[in-house]
Amino acid sequence: MHREINQKRMHSIRQMLLEMASGNFSQRIVRTEEDDELESLAVLINMVAEEMQETLFPKGYINTHHLQQSLNTLSFIVDENFIIHSTIPETYLVLNYDTTSLEGLEFVKILTDSSSQNFDRLLPTILLNEKVSTLSLCYLTSDQKEVLSLFSSISKISNENRFIIHSILADSTESDNNSEDVNSAFRQPKTRRDDARLMQQVYDYILSNLENPLPSLKELSKIFGTNEHKLKEAFKYFFNTSIYQFYNDERLKRVHLLIEQTNMPLKSIAYMNGFNTYPNFSKAFKKKYGYSPNDLKRDNDNL
Repeated sequence: MHREINQKRMHSIRQMLLEMASGNFSQRIVRTEEDDELESLAVLINMVAEEMQETLFPKGYINTHHLQQSLNTLSFIVDENFIIHSTIPETYLVLNYDTTSLEGLEFVKILTDSSSQNFDRLLPTILLNEKVSTLSLCYLTSDQKEVLSLFSSISKISNENRFIIHSILADSTESDNNSEDVNSAFRQPKTRRDDARLMQQVYDYILSNLENPLPSLKELSKIFGTNEHKLKEAFKYFFNTSIYQFYNDERLKRVHLLIEQTNMPLKSIAYMNGFNTYPNFSKAFKKKYGYSPNDLKRDNDNL
């Protein structure tokens, strides 16, 4: 019986560490009456999470409506040693690198020291994960400025010893404005702040499940314990886009990079990114980019 209780406590600690690795510092491990090393570890982890939450998210509130208007996306294709094979044009602009200096570079070289150490520590878990690993990454520009990601995911490319790293981050030039917006937004009614936290969870859930078809609004509302109307309207309010449009835009960005930088069949890319049929995928791709997937030049020479 005692062993079973300890296993449950270990599970809680492990779950907490996973939440922190994905950037969620609001969760806490429930304390017990025990006075042992496990309890000491739980207390320490809770303290670290509290400090991180205060440091990264003052007052525990993120003004997502403001951030959505200044979001940047970084995407990388890396090999099994996490050497950068290719990236998207936005990466060079955001990180201030010339167009050839990133290829062949170790991915950890463009992270801050603390983020690099955290990445190395999580790497064994990332390599074992067959699905998507989520974590928080802090990038370093060529002129040594820090750029914190709001959300990052790492997923293995099917049948290849390569990975795709995808990060969403806010424009660092907006930081001063963000601080002012956070303070003013926090003065809003508690119900609005609660809505913001809920929508942040929905946002993170979508980014963690881009490879799956998007659940219906009814299913999503059940998952997050709210009603369909509130879910639809609140997401639109905070992120300035619909749930489906956000999901569709993010997976199409991922698809575009996979087509350019891998030799995977187009149908496989479509299915592994949540499209039920190839015609639906082709139609959505052409609508967003103005050309069909077949028209996109593939970088097979470097594979």
